[in-house]
Amino acid sequence: MKENKNQTKNNKIEKDEEVKEEKAQKEEKEETKEKTKEEEKKQEEHFKEPDLPVLFVWFISMLNGKAWEYLGLIMNSETKEINKDLKKAKIAIDTVAFLYDQIKDDLNPEDFKRIENLLANLRMNYVEKLKES
Repeated sequence: MKENKNQTKNNKIEKDEEVKEEKAQKEEKEETKEKTKEEEKKQEEHFKEPDLPVLFVWFISMLNGKAWEYLGLIMNSETKEINKDLKKAKIAIDTVAFLYDQIKDDLNPEDFKRIENLLANLRMNYVEKLKES
């Protein structure tokens, strides 16, 4: 009988320990979740969606490269060939001009001047290539 009581007592102690261990595991999981959420919030705070003018300036620089390529003044980076397509060049230049007109009031002076020069160079080179054709 004494042995039964001891076994029951041991079983109860084991169950109590299991319950404590489960609680500790749950608490650990919750702490981990909270830490993960806090880290995600910190990352979201550090990530700031770029302003529209910044995106436009980036896009203008991409179109600028394509316009130079279509003018036959630089090589296509993928094909390693120089191809001249004045129709596509004009479309790229006109698109740059359109985007510039849309954002010029929101640009800082440095970007404003840079895009003005970029556009002037594109237009002058386009006219030169047009005369050559």
